[in-house]
Amino acid sequence: MSPRALAVELGEFVAGLRFEDLPPAVVDKAKAVVNHAVTVGMTGFGEPRTQAARRAVLGQERLGPARVGTGQGATLWVDGARATRAGAAFANGVAIAVNNQCDSYHMLTHPGVLLVPAGLATAEGEGRSGRELLTALAAGYEVQCRCARDFIPSTPARGFRASPVYGILGCAATTAKLLGLDAARTTSAIALAASFAGSLIEGQRTGARDADFAEAQAARSGMWAAALAAEGFEGAATALEGDGGFYNAFTGSHRGDLTYSFTGPLKADLGEIVAGLGRRWEFLDVKFKVYPTPGFNQPVIWLARELTARHGLKAEEITHVSLEMNHLETLYPSPRFPRPPAPDGSGFGRTAYMLAYTVVTGDYPVLERNVENPGDAGATAAADVAARVAALQRRVEILGVVSRGCFAPRMTFALRDGRRVSGEYDGRELMWDFARDAAELRRFVPGLPIAPARYDELVTAVAGLDTAPSVDALLRLTLPA
Repeated sequence: MSPRALAVELGEFVAGLRFEDLPPAVVDKAKAVVNHAVTVGMTGFGEPRTQAARRAVLGQERLGPARVGTGQGATLWVDGARATRAGAAFANGVAIAVNNQCDSYHMLTHPGVLLVPAGLATAEGEGRSGRELLTALAAGYEVQCRCARDFIPSTPARGFRASPVYGILGCAATTAKLLGLDAARTTSAIALAASFAGSLIEGQRTGARDADFAEAQAARSGMWAAALAAEGFEGAATALEGDGGFYNAFTGSHRGDLTYSFTGPLKADLGEIVAGLGRRWEFLDVKFKVYPTPGFNQPVIWLARELTARHGLKAEEITHVSLEMNHLETLYPSPRFPRPPAPDGSGFGRTAYMLAYTVVTGDYPVLERNVENPGDAGATAAADVAARVAALQRRVEILGVVSRGCFAPRMTFALRDGRRVSGEYDGRELMWDFARDAAELRRFVPGLPIAPARYDELVTAVAGLDTAPSVDALLRLTLPA
């Protein structure tokens, strides 16, 4: 345990961080998360739940005529309407979340759904530069990832969704940095956010879609935590590790006792949350999702795609597929509250279906609706393709393995000719830099509400954020010409 309060150490780190302190890889990653969130958010703009979120915000929090720039409120991407900063972050956050193609830290936390829309809204309203935005995002991501790392699996075991619970802390840190708060007030922003945290897993356990707005609502609360701290409201310095604090509430222990862990012992050192701040960057372990399905399916699709191409696999020649995954990925959202299987035996995420579809067709389309619940239809396919997918799906066996890391599947195909084809990931394959993620995001261009040439300009603007005097040019490029 750190001898000083965790919120104090985190607050000092955030307030003191300068752009010049960021390693090149961290700057590159900050640009990547912006590019990813904005691209995915624009792609999700037309989704019914995104439109509903936008209507709700504009019905309650619209602010005057549409414009981009400094002043009261912020811009809704694509729409161009002006709303409160928290309202803009909510509407834009739902657009990022709705199709499950956001970024992911380990499993169950998705910082970009909160931090990027909150950061852009605050940077726009405050007139901050691109460098200031990138610094604030690096700070917020680092706070969220460090606070979440060892504790993620224990939080849903308490009935809470990990992503909004930890995301609110990072969101408060990012917002506080962009508001220019000093260390004491940044500490209070993080502490107040810890007090405001929440979000239940019952919706995911039963099939409701409330997860689509859970992070976005937490972003609102994180922004408010920073705004209140700016006005002098104080939070408890020991809000995180105190006897009645955040970790006790959301993991069941303020001493690091864990209910579950991905692979290691059921004990965490809370002092590790702040160890090496500014020297070791947990932010770099953020992964990117491009397929419309939960995070644990992403490496399954990538690995199935690679093995199918490398070995020329044909579905009809496969007698059995063994898929080994981290045990927590097979008992979503928590072993304590698992999602009941559908009548066909499929569980949350329909992993066997995603694997089978990828083998049959060679890939999975990114511009499809989210496949999450057992009843979700999946990709549009001709009758013969659908039949081949269904047949192969029945030959897929999924094994939960305690010793495997998250996002690190192992896949073995048994073939009719007696051969066995295997491959595995180590969990780091999807931790892309800006260039790799930008290249993968080109697949989204046909589904964007802006012209391809305008999207190219947007990507260029994100790449040049470290020299941009404001975020206004980037935001204008989210609007149709």
